[in-house]
Amino acid sequence: MIFAFHDDRLDEVPFLCVDGVVEGGLNLSHWPGNRTPAHLKADTTTEMALKLARDPGRQKWLDGVSIVTNNHFDTDGLLSVFGVLRPEEALRHEKALVQAARAGDFGEFTTPDAFKFDSVVTAFDDDRRSPVASEIRGRPETERYQILYDRLLNMLPDLLSGAARYKELWADPLASLMRSLMRIKDVSRVREHAEARLTVIEASEPLDQVARFNVAHHHRVLTATRSEGGWLYEMAFQVFSWFETVTPPRGARVDLQEMAAEFDRTEPGGGGGWIYTGNDSLEARLYRASPKGDPLPSSLPLAAVESRLVQFFTGSSG
Repeated sequence: MIFAFHDDRLDEVPFLCVDGVVEGGLNLSHWPGNRTPAHLKADTTTEMALKLARDPGRQKWLDGVSIVTNNHFDTDGLLSVFGVLRPEEALRHEKALVQAARAGDFGEFTTPDAFKFDSVVTAFDDDRRSPVASEIRGRPETERYQILYDRLLNMLPDLLSGAARYKELWADPLASLMRSLMRIKDVSRVREHAEARLTVIEASEPLDQVARFNVAHHHRVLTATRSEGGWLYEMAFQVFSWFETVTPPRGARVDLQEMAAEFDRTEPGGGGGWIYTGNDSLEARLYRASPKGDPLPSSLPLAAVESRLVQFFTGSSG
């Protein structure tokens, strides 16, 4: 089997699409609408590829398939392609693969090596920082991502433990995360509302998102950051709850358009409005925004916002 980034030409041949969801072919994915066989389902697609590597029925299921494809580029997608193309090698590095996949898709801080790996993979797709920027800049999507997959697949599995040599690609985000993880106990208070499956983080300074989400027990997280003019609120559903996972989310997504309208009616300040990005967005969040869409401080008291969201989520399902 070989990897080919997805385009319409693949409709004429048998293929397996991993991580993403496209029409036709076989599918291993945790995206909504996936067609993954029940016995292969897992939280990440990388874990599905590892299950497939062990499956006695693997050869029969893949009979006639010569192409593995995906319709996007990210860490879980890359590692699931690797797991299907080189199953025996992937199984020897199972723990590192799963840690990196969860770091990439769910924003979990599993290990420093996993964080570095995900940062490097993400940076390869950045026209300004990518080590292959001159090769991908200005290319059509299909060509761009074919190059990225080919390059990084050739660097696996060594890159799983060797991302340290690309320090310029991971040093800044790791430093930001470590700084927040070290300071979070000193500059914030965390309250868990089990009945609402809601975590509230009250912070006196901005904190890294990965740090905030990793201290939260629930996948519903209200962050309130003190600022000049009030509170900067972000009511976020962690990205985990967007995927179709075997492990249930610790707090399912609920449409917050109603809450956005309610907070707008009670907001004494002008010049902006509360918006909810929608359950379909990967990082669904409710926040007060300026006309340009930038986060805007709210005059609503934290106690009132927290109490109302606890009440709202307690009355919802999930």
